[in-house]
Amino acid sequence: MEEPSFLLRPVKEIAKKAVYTATPDQSIKDIALIMQSKNISGIVISENELPLGIITDRDFRNKVVSKGLSPEQIKAYEIMSSPVTTIREDEYIFEAIYKMTKNNIHRLVVVDSMGIICGILTDTDIIKFQTNTPFYFIRDLEYANSLDEVKILNEKTVHFINFLISSGIKTIELVKFISHINDVIVKKCIELIIRNNYFDLYQNFAFLVLGSEGRKEQTLKTDQDNAVVYSDKAESSDVDKIKDFSEKLISALIFIGIPECPGGIMAKNEIWRKSLNQWKKTLSQWINTPTPENILNYSMFSDLRTIYGDESLERELKNHIKGLVQENSLFLAHMAKNLMRFPAPIGFLGNIKTEKEGKYKGKLDIKKAVIFPITEGIKILSLEAGIVSGSTVDKIRELAKMNRFPENDLLEIETSFTFAINLRIRNQLKEIANGEIPSNYIDIKKLNHIEVDRLKIALSAVKTLQSFIRSKFKLDFIS
Repeated sequence: MEEPSFLLRPVKEIAKKAVYTATPDQSIKDIALIMQSKNISGIVISENELPLGIITDRDFRNKVVSKGLSPEQIKAYEIMSSPVTTIREDEYIFEAIYKMTKNNIHRLVVVDSMGIICGILTDTDIIKFQTNTPFYFIRDLEYANSLDEVKILNEKTVHFINFLISSGIKTIELVKFISHINDVIVKKCIELIIRNNYFDLYQNFAFLVLGSEGRKEQTLKTDQDNAVVYSDKAESSDVDKIKDFSEKLISALIFIGIPECPGGIMAKNEIWRKSLNQWKKTLSQWINTPTPENILNYSMFSDLRTIYGDESLERELKNHIKGLVQENSLFLAHMAKNLMRFPAPIGFLGNIKTEKEGKYKGKLDIKKAVIFPITEGIKILSLEAGIVSGSTVDKIRELAKMNRFPENDLLEIETSFTFAINLRIRNQLKEIANGEIPSNYIDIKKLNHIEVDRLKIALSAVKTLQSFIRSKFKLDFIS
């Protein structure tokens, strides 16, 4: 493996300093001549040294030549891709890789702290310096032609996670990358299934991921939590095709190594596959009848995110979720009451309470102890504040901006959350290396004294969050 610190080097160290630019009003013919003379495949469109857009060979093919337009009469601003994706010169190479793979692009405009153009970075520049980057993994996925190939690639994800950890990547960025890789894998499965079976699949539907996938907070121990929503105008024949597609997709995901949800929260099951109006009615039923099961379902569904399909359906559902909560604040109190069933396992004298018997005797379930109560607690406060998108950390920072919680406490909750996530990932990697099934259980005896102290602080942060929620929603007065 190459030098681990490579991904933590600043972009300016490998970016090209020479950037060829053109103005928005220049003709496409002039720009083509510049690109030809300089032997470049893309040019930045700028004004006052600020990037406005970018034009590549592909833009010429798709927006000018294929449409029979005259290069002399078309201006740069008419075909440029805008806004252009940029990266600051002091940001890490890892962040450049993430932006390129996320947006499926091959170059980034490098800017200084004032937003002024100071370089250009391409995927070739990165690969030239280091061959062992996630680019090859993403490219192999793009070229995969069968589920067998996707399965093999999915099994390699642990290698890349180990690589990123050894590179010193921050936990939050690491989790984002894990989620991004999983998105790419799921999308490739969808692409293969549609290509091979559904050339005429109904378009007004969306395949949604829920829970930790919806928040982009996946680690190594992940199973499926997904659903489907389709337009109220779908014909019965369309609904049948969506049903068949959903069943094939879930089977494909299981085949490549993503386990099915033990609780059945998957699009192949009718309860998790509905029209927009049916979903709205179901959400209303859940919120009007706050049983533990309905609270769990509502909580899971409120973190929905579109992986494939019509994103307008997602927006409709999120607006409905936001409206329901604002109309029924008592439901949030019931969610909060349910959260109190998961108190922080720390004693009066600061001792950490572990499992007393069974397979995991002497170990701590880090998800149940820290990750879940923080995720759910922040979700409750966010729903109350009208925040229905983003990761737990995103929500924490939004709550801080809105002064919904003491800022210092929120900072401690955020650092405790990221510490717990990091502990969980490292533990799961060790379990996999030992041929074990990854779990959420941490062996306290194998932590050093600094990690134990940090874990105690995290458990105290959970207590602080739950205490605030208990007081805010007056839970002592709710039966």
